[in-house]
Amino acid sequence: MPAAQESPESDGTAELYDLSNIILCEVWDENFHHGYWLSDDDESSNRVATDRLTDLLIAKSGLDAGGRVLDVGCGIGLSAFRLADATPAHVVGISNNQAQIDEANRRAAAKGLADRVGFEFADVLALPYPDDSFDVAWVFESLMHMDRVRTLKELGRVLRPGGRVVITDQLQTARASDADQAVIDDLMRTMQASTLLFADGYQAMLATTGLELVEFLDISRNTKKTPRRVIDGTNAKFDELVERFGESVIPMLEMFRDPTGLMPEIGYLLAVVRKSD
Repeated sequence: MPAAQESPESDGTAELYDLSNIILCEVWDENFHHGYWLSDDDESSNRVATDRLTDLLIAKSGLDAGGRVLDVGCGIGLSAFRLADATPAHVVGISNNQAQIDEANRRAAAKGLADRVGFEFADVLALPYPDDSFDVAWVFESLMHMDRVRTLKELGRVLRPGGRVVITDQLQTARASDADQAVIDDLMRTMQASTLLFADGYQAMLATTGLELVEFLDISRNTKKTPRRVIDGTNAKFDELVERFGESVIPMLEMFRDPTGLMPEIGYLLAVVRKSD
C-alpha cells in the first residue's frame, strides 16, 4: 500500500515561489529542476545538466510527430521552449504562480514561439480543459507539491486515449533512522512538498490512478549533484542576496542550503504512465 501523504496547500506553494523564482535563478539556474550528470566525474554546468534532464523527458514523451502537451508546474518556461525546439509539439504550460506565467509568456513572445507555446494560470485539480485534450502531460518535478493521486487522475481525464504522463519526483531510496526521518519530513513541509515515497509505494500509488505504468527509473545517481550545487551556490551569494533583498530572505536561503538534501535516503525518479486506449 502507498504511504499516507501530506499534500501541500497550493496557496502556500505559490507564495513560496514568488521569491524563490528570483533566488533559484541566482543560486542554481533558470531551469527550476534537477540536473542530470553522466557520472561522478562529469563536471557539466548546471545549465548543461538541467537541459540534459529535459532532453530525457523529451525522449520519453514520443513527440517526434508532434502533439499537444500540458506542462504542469512550468516554471518560467525553459523546458517547454526546449521541447518546442526539439519537436513540432504545441505546449500549454500551467502554474499557480502568476509571476512565472507572465515571465514565461514574455519569453515565448521574445523567442517567436507564442504560436506554439503558451502559459496559463490554472488549478491542476480542476483543469479548465475538456476531456481528451492532450497527447502528453509533463509533471516535471512539480508533483511533489500536489496531491499526487488527485492530480494524476485529473491529468488522465484531459489525456487522449493512449496518451502518457511523464513524471519526475523525489524518492525515498532507503530507510532512515527515526531522527533522520523526522528531519527529512520537516524539510518536505518547509518546501510545501508531499511526503517522500519508496519505489514500491510510489508504484502502488500510481496503480490507484487508473493509469498504466510504462516505465519507472531510479535516476538518483545521475541527479545527486543537484543539492550540493544548490548549497554551494547559495553559500557563495548568501551575503549579497541578504543585502539586496533584506533579512526577510534569510529563511529562504537557509532552506536552499539545508544539508538535508544531501542525505543518501533522498533520491529521484522518472516514471511514465499511460492512459488506456
